[in-house]
Amino acid sequence: MVKEQTHPHVKLDADQRADLVRRSYAAWFKAGGTETPTERSGVKMRLGLAYVVLHGTGGVLAVYRVRPDNMALRVLKRWPVSLES
Repeated sequence: MVKEQTHPHVKLDADQRADLVRRSYAAWFKAGGTETPTERSGVKMRLGLAYVVLHGTGGVLAVYRVRPDNMALRVLKRWPVSLES
């Protein structure tokens, strides 16, 4: 049985959240994304990890994991299903 690992919680203020969403938009378009993310896009927390979820009209466009030490974004090929809601 796999034990879910929990991480120390990352505390993000409103300015940091806005900056992460802005940077994820830039990464999405730089990678060749053509659909514009909607207003539902934002930062979500799961088990102490921060994720930026970009929503489009048809569903999730991309998910970026936020590294807690330097706030770098990493695009995920597979993401937790709980982030899609």
